[in-house]
Amino acid sequence: MVSVDLIRLTALQCVADLECMEGPELAWMRSGEALDRVLSGSGWSIAMDRLGEDFAVRPRPAAAGRSGVRHASATTKAPVIPFAAAIENSWFSVVPSASTAASVASLWREIWRYNAVNAVSAAEEGLATRLPRLMAAVRGIDLDQRLEPRVCARSAALMEAMGKGDGAAVYDILQAWCVDPPERWATQQILTESIAHHGWEQELLAEVRGTRVKNVKPLSLFPLLEADLTPLHDAAMQALALIGTVDPEMHAEITAHVSLIKLFRGAGVEGFSSPKAFGAIWLRLPEPGQEIAWFLEHLVHECSHLHLNALLALDPLLLNPQEIHQAPIRPDPRPLFQVLHGTFVLWRNCRVHRRLVEQFPELGLQDGLAEFEEQLARGTEVIATRMRPTDRGRLLLQSL
Repeated sequence: MVSVDLIRLTALQCVADLECMEGPELAWMRSGEALDRVLSGSGWSIAMDRLGEDFAVRPRPAAAGRSGVRHASATTKAPVIPFAAAIENSWFSVVPSASTAASVASLWREIWRYNAVNAVSAAEEGLATRLPRLMAAVRGIDLDQRLEPRVCARSAALMEAMGKGDGAAVYDILQAWCVDPPERWATQQILTESIAHHGWEQELLAEVRGTRVKNVKPLSLFPLLEADLTPLHDAAMQALALIGTVDPEMHAEITAHVSLIKLFRGAGVEGFSSPKAFGAIWLRLPEPGQEIAWFLEHLVHECSHLHLNALLALDPLLLNPQEIHQAPIRPDPRPLFQVLHGTFVLWRNCRVHRRLVEQFPELGLQDGLAEFEEQLARGTEVIATRMRPTDRGRLLLQSL
């Protein structure tokens, strides 16, 4: 790629393959050094994947209130990790572990900080403006605490805007970030709220709403407006407590990764998550009377997607990610990295639900467990026979 300086312009210019945007005293231009460092220099490149490419359909009867689409965002591009010495082979297992979750979450945040510093630095070059307070806040973030999803979303949006050459968006994102108090960038809580509660969600929601899946009606997601979410939050926390009772390791992983539950009304999609807003999970409202069972399944499912995405930021895991094979959850063939995602989360849901069925049979989870086990068998067969793993991918495969 041609290396050029990032400069201010008053008119639209085209230089080599650089996309420039005309605007008030600015046309954003890509830096061959600073921006490349951000867009392709580390595992955070996982955040640049498009959300809508990774949905998977769950073909279940509509009467059960469970038909819809799953999201398992992932990338398999081999990352260049400046923290490679900190990566432990023992992390690459499907078996949840409190110590692994804490270590992976901490390293994820360290990678986020590394890339966020580079992103802000590239933005400073592009705007010919120093941002000392923002840079100091990014450098000084407490890596022992979970990041608010919006902070991850801001850095991902900044990288995307620079990659697109959208100078106005770069300005807007930085402005919102500059006035976001750093003391609010970390959280120790799990909150429950409606979608569309914050401006940083809009691009993610637009991608999901714009997704088209073959043989599936257009996806619909609607906010909850004035609905009282207290009972649903209480149900989610009750489900989390039950998970803690039967599987403390899985509970520890959820509390290490998940900080925000976003609820919506709609059709065609059950839930999704994204590394672009790591820590948030989006879930459709449960059917009345099914709240506990719904959150038991989806807290495990979406947290497992987040955890596997964090591992994929450290190692690509498989060498043939785009090979098309039968998926364990949806009826049509999917890329193999999505099959891996589906199999990974099904293994965890089988583990947790077996324990729940044994200790709390009154929850009525037997049919759900039987379905998970059937789907897991399909996924495991495909992964075992078709996946070409990396060395660490082989460790993960052996743990299934």
